[in-house]
Amino acid sequence: MKMSTAVVNLSEVALKWRNARRIYPVYSELNRLFDLGIGPCRELESPINRSEPEVMERIREWFDQMDNKVQVFQLRQLLQTTHLATEENLHALLARHLGKTEKPVSLRDKVDYLFVQFYAHCAPHDSHNTQIDFDHVAEILHPVVGDVSPLLPSFCDAFDSTLQELDECSSLGDLLQRKIVEKARAIKDEAGDKYFMPSVLVAFTRFNFLLRLGFFRLMHADLHAIRFAIHQMEERGQSSCDCTCAELSEQEPLIHLREICHDWKKPFRAAYSAGNSFAHLVKIRAAVETAMAKPLPVVIVEEPPVETVVEEAAKVAEPDAPIELAVVEEVAATVQAPAPVAPAVVAEPEVVALDLDSCLEQIAEQLIAVTGKSASVSTVLMCGTKILLASWEVAAFVRGGDDASDALQRAVAARAILNLAVERKKRGETVDMGLAISLAHAEASQIQERIAEAKDKKNIDAAVNLAATAKRLLSALDEAEKAR
Repeated sequence: MKMSTAVVNLSEVALKWRNARRIYPVYSELNRLFDLGIGPCRELESPINRSEPEVMERIREWFDQMDNKVQVFQLRQLLQTTHLATEENLHALLARHLGKTEKPVSLRDKVDYLFVQFYAHCAPHDSHNTQIDFDHVAEILHPVVGDVSPLLPSFCDAFDSTLQELDECSSLGDLLQRKIVEKARAIKDEAGDKYFMPSVLVAFTRFNFLLRLGFFRLMHADLHAIRFAIHQMEERGQSSCDCTCAELSEQEPLIHLREICHDWKKPFRAAYSAGNSFAHLVKIRAAVETAMAKPLPVVIVEEPPVETVVEEAAKVAEPDAPIELAVVEEVAATVQAPAPVAPAVVAEPEVVALDLDSCLEQIAEQLIAVTGKSASVSTVLMCGTKILLASWEVAAFVRGGDDASDALQRAVAARAILNLAVERKKRGETVDMGLAISLAHAEASQIQERIAEAKDKKNIDAAVNLAATAKRLLSALDEAEKAR
């Protein structure tokens, strides 16, 4: 019996050392990155594992000190910007936090984030193409929570109705107006200690992951709307707009607004209360769309009457020279109907670079020629530039035949044109970036409409595929505007 107990104790000690050494680099980097002021743990700095109770106690105290200092936003920043978010590290972090006897709100928020991160890391890469239901999430989380019951407390009934409201949102403004973030927080508060039940943890992970997907969909929609408005204003000669409603200047440079769009990930590297950072983006969108909707001031240039023009012509002639009738008629005709000016001849770039139909044809020809391939991602060549297509995009070209496929094809072609334009710009070639960007903005708007239609028809697969391609197009737009 004593030997059995000793073996068990040694196994427990070995497990504690294994988990401690696994997460110590995470905590050390948090300590360094955020200057938390806690010295290194000498026991974990040593390569030797020791089983003395006082050693294990010092290790426990060091981790407790760190847990009291680290906030959830710091954990999020580190894991999303480094290579430390491995499955093993996330599992060890979850085991540590779930093993605590005291479970304040701060601990719940960390567990909340870590579970979503674990699911996102371990779920199949094509999980966004499938229905993310309770059983699917439970299967992914099984290594952490074990077997779970499908029976859930009544407060979990609010998950689906909240997600349905989120699905009906078309912008971050809608999300804030419907108070989706506050409703999610209220569900967690109502859960209380039941939050840590295995089945409830699975339900919350599913809810939080879908909430995050919905948020990023809305954020990208707002960023696209802002970039589109900026582009439209630039096309008509504006360089600034009134953004006082967004706590910016009355003549805010459009180039600065574009930089805000490019740097939007920065707010997620600090603590934020419900919607404060998001509200700023909502206000910027409202400001640029208001500015874009306003007509440009009309500048009226009064043409002088024919008689004045004739008199001016006479002044430049010799003082005593008579003004012939033919001269008067010629001047009058010039004023009333200016002769057309021949347009300047500009060498056009290759047709495929800015011609959507030509680009569509070339992509389709290449894909149809290799229909036997079943790779999840295919590559086509356009003027020496490689264009990557996902499996659903390839299917849209090979099979086609419906509105969703048409929208996918056009969005892929617009993305290809942007990629070509950027490559040519990098090579120092002359390319009409403005035309490429305008075309892409138009297709980005069209695909958003197709996404809404697919949702109305309950065609989840089409909606997800369209949304994924729309995200790729918006990313290409972002790169093109940087290179402009």
